[in-house]
Amino acid sequence: MKGFATLLWLEYRRSRVWAAALLGSLLFWFWGLNQVTVTDVGERAGIRVAIVGIAALVGVIVLCFMIGRIRGETRRGQYQILLLTPPSGYLHVLARFLFALGVGIVYYVIIGGLLWWVTLQAGIHPDAGSVLQLLLAGPFYGIGAVLVPFLAWTLLLMVFSSAFRLSGPGWIPGIVMVAGTPFLLRWIGDGIISVSYWLPTWRMYAGLTALAERFSPEELEITVNGVPVAQEPLWIMLALSVVMLIIAGRIWQEVEG
Repeated sequence: MKGFATLLWLEYRRSRVWAAALLGSLLFWFWGLNQVTVTDVGERAGIRVAIVGIAALVGVIVLCFMIGRIRGETRRGQYQILLLTPPSGYLHVLARFLFALGVGIVYYVIIGGLLWWVTLQAGIHPDAGSVLQLLLAGPFYGIGAVLVPFLAWTLLLMVFSSAFRLSGPGWIPGIVMVAGTPFLLRWIGDGIISVSYWLPTWRMYAGLTALAERFSPEELEITVNGVPVAQEPLWIMLALSVVMLIIAGRIWQEVEG
C-alpha cells in the first residue's frame, strides 16, 4: 500500500496543473451560464443546459489527455525509469486511473450542481430526492457509462503504443487500435440491445415533473414518473473498463519483465 500511495502522490505531482485547470474552468462555465439573458424562460433554460453539456464533454476530453501523457513520458525517457520502480504494472495503471477518476468525480458533481442552479433559475424547485439525483445519481451514471470507459481505453491505447515503441514504431499498433474501436463499439452496442430486456429500467428526476407542466399547454395532462434510464450501458461499460485496465496492467507488467 505504501508503494501505491507513492504512485498516487507522483500522479498528483505530474497532473496537478491539469486538474487545477479543469476544475478552475468551472468558473468560466458558470460565468457563461450567467451571460445567457434570453427573455423566454424555456429557451434560456435550454441554452444553459446545452452549455452544461458542452462543459461535460470538454471534461472527458481534458481528462483523457491528462491520463494519456504516457506517450510524452516515453519520448522523454521517463517511461523506462517508471518501469524500473518496484510497484507492479497493475499499480501504475491503477494509480493513474484513480487519480483521473477522482478529479472527474469532483468535476461532474459540480456540473450536477450547475444543472441544479439552472433549474432554480428556471423557476423549478426540485424536491430533495431530485436534488440528490442531480448531484450524485446523474453524474455518477455518466461517469460510469462514459468517463470510466474512455479513461480506460485511453490508458490502454497509450500503454499499448508505448510498449511497442520500446522495440519499434508505436504508431502502427496505435492506429490499429483506434481503427478497430468503432467495430468494437458496434459489437458492444448490439450486446447492450440484446440484454436490454433483462434488467429493469431506472427512473430518475421524478421530482422535476414541474418542468414538463410549466412549459406544456394547460389543456394537456402530463404525468412524468421520471426519466427512464437503462442500466445496461452502465454495467457493460464498467465491466469492459475493468477488462481494459487489466490488459493495460498486464502489458506494463510484461514490458517490466
